[in-house]
Amino acid sequence: MTGPVKLIVALAAALALSALAPSVAHADERCSSTLTVDSPGSTVKSSVYMCVTTPFTQQPTAGDPLPVVAGDQLIEATLHWDPPAAQPGDVRGCSGQRKTPSGCVSWTVNGQYLLTHLYDTPLNSDDYRFTWHTGCVPQKTATGGGICVPRNGAATLTAQIMLNGKTLTVSVPVDIENTLPAPIVSPNVWNDGLIPTFKQTPPFVIAATGDGAAGAIMGNKVQQMMAGWNPDMLMYLGDVYQRGSLEEFVNFYDPVFGQQSHITVPTPGNHEHKEYKDGAFYFWYWNYPNSGPTKAGGGGQYYSFNAGGWHIISLDANILPPKDQLSTFSTTPQGEWLKADLAANTFRCTLAFWHQERFSDISLRLPQTSVFWNALYAKNVDLIVNAHAHSYERWRPLNPAGNLDAARGITQFVVGTGGNVLAEQWQTQDSRSAFRKNTYWGALKLTLRPGYAQYAFYSPQKNTTGEPIGNDPTVPLDMGTVPCH
Repeated sequence: MTGPVKLIVALAAALALSALAPSVAHADERCSSTLTVDSPGSTVKSSVYMCVTTPFTQQPTAGDPLPVVAGDQLIEATLHWDPPAAQPGDVRGCSGQRKTPSGCVSWTVNGQYLLTHLYDTPLNSDDYRFTWHTGCVPQKTATGGGICVPRNGAATLTAQIMLNGKTLTVSVPVDIENTLPAPIVSPNVWNDGLIPTFKQTPPFVIAATGDGAAGAIMGNKVQQMMAGWNPDMLMYLGDVYQRGSLEEFVNFYDPVFGQQSHITVPTPGNHEHKEYKDGAFYFWYWNYPNSGPTKAGGGGQYYSFNAGGWHIISLDANILPPKDQLSTFSTTPQGEWLKADLAANTFRCTLAFWHQERFSDISLRLPQTSVFWNALYAKNVDLIVNAHAHSYERWRPLNPAGNLDAARGITQFVVGTGGNVLAEQWQTQDSRSAFRKNTYWGALKLTLRPGYAQYAFYSPQKNTTGEPIGNDPTVPLDMGTVPCH
C-alpha cells in the first residue's frame, strides 16, 4: 500500500473511532470513557459517554491542587448516546431510580445522595443541569434520617448513569471553602411554621395536583395552568422526585410549585421518605415540625384548618402502623389527633387529603389507609383527594369497605398528574371508578360552596409519543358536583 493511501485509510479509521470516543475535555469539563454494551434487541452495540461541565476550572490531573468552590454552583452533565435513540430492549437509567427512555443522571457528594435528574432540559437535549448548594453536605443519621451539614474541605461530586445494567460515572474532586459555613435556610422560613391564612367565605377555589416536582417541562405547564385560575389555595398532594432531598426541593419543587408557597397546603409523599426515612427535607423545606402541630395554626405531619366554609384535614400515610398493627392506629399520635379534630369539627362540609390513595385502578394503592377512611366516614366526611398513582381518577361514593354508598359514601379523587411520567396502563377495570385518564397531565380545580363542591379536571397538554401536542386547558376533561352529607 502506498504512502498516501495508507494516510487516507488511517485518517478514515481515526474519524470512525472519534465518533464513539469523547472529545478532548475543556478546562471546565471532565468526560468519562465510552461505555459500550450489548443491546438485547439489536446486533448493533449501544454506547454512551458523559461529560460534566462546571463554572470553575477542574483539577487538570490527579495530584494538582483541588479547585476551590463556594456558594451555589451551576453543574451540568451531557450524555452522548450512540445510537441517539434507545434501541429495543435497552434500559437507560441510573442506580436505584425510575428508568426513563432518555436516561437519567444521579448525583452524589462524598457518596451522599444529592438529586436525580429524570428529565433532560430542554427536552431531548441530553443536558442535565442543577444548582449545587455547596453550603450543605447531606448526611444520614444513625436512624436513617437526614441532616444538612455545613462543612468545608475536600469533597467529590459524582454523576452516575446506567445502560443495560452497567454503570458509568464521572467524578469531580473539589475543595469546598464557604466563609463561615452555616446551614442553608429554608425558602419558607418566613412562615414561622404556620400554614397560610385563608378566607372563610365561598366560593373558594383549590388547585390540587401531586407527583409533579421532577424537573420535567410538564410540571411547569401544570403549574402555569393552575396559576392562571388565580386559586385561593394550592393543594400539593406529595412527591418531590426522586428521593425528596434538599437539592430536589430547591431545584425541582421551589422554582415551579414553590411560586405559590404563600397559598400552599402540602402533604408528604412516599418519595420524600425514600432517601431519608424521616422525610427530613420535606419538613425543612416547609419549616414544619416533624410531628403533629406544635402551635395553633401550625403545620406538621398532619394538621387541619378551615377555609371557604369547609373544614380541611391533611394526613400523613407514611407514618401509619405496620399492616399487622393497624388496629393500634387509634392510639398513635396521628390517630388520637384525628379523633379529636373530627370531634371538634362543626362544619357541615369536610375534605381530607393525603398522598397514597386507598382505591386505584393502578397497582399503586395503599390499603392501610382504610384506617383513615374508617375515622372519616364515621364523621360524614365528603371528599378525599390523593395522588400517588400517576393518573387522574374519580371514584363513586364509597364506604370504608369499598361498597357503593350513595347516602354517606366518600368521593375519592386521585390526581397524580402534576408533571412526572404518567402511568403506562390500567391494572384493573373497576366499575366503581366513575372516570379515569392516564394519558393527560393536569390538575383538579375544586370550588367549595355552601353545601357542595364543584370539581373539574383540566390538562394543559396531552401525552403522546415524544413532545406532547397542545390541548385546550379551558375545557375540563371531567366535571361535576359533590353534595355534602
